[in-house]
Amino acid sequence: MDASDAWRYALTAFLVLTGIGLTFVLVRLGIMLGHATTSLDEATAEIVPMLSKTSVTLDHVNDELAKVGRMTDTAVDTVETVDRTARTVSHAATAPMRAVTSATEGLKHAYESFRSKRGQRGGVL
Repeated sequence: MDASDAWRYALTAFLVLTGIGLTFVLVRLGIMLGHATTSLDEATAEIVPMLSKTSVTLDHVNDELAKVGRMTDTAVDTVETVDRTARTVSHAATAPMRAVTSATEGLKHAYESFRSKRGQRGGVL
């Protein structure tokens, strides 16, 4: 056995040990990927029902928001009705007052006109 045979045996041993080491690492990697796949499957099995429940909850929230929207529309309509009613009542209350004020002003003007014409003619009042 000479030096080149020793190098060949050493290289053979190195390659065999490297192959064993790589086999060990690849087996461990396969086991780890198997565990990861199992974990992902379990997570998917738990997440899908939660997403379904979340979808149902969002549907209920949207229904409630639609109800709130209808209530808001009703409140706006009510405020508009109250505003129209207040304007109508205000107009109804002020219209007779305007008529009385106008009549009073007309009578005052007629009296003053009558008085001034009477004064021009020399009559006694």
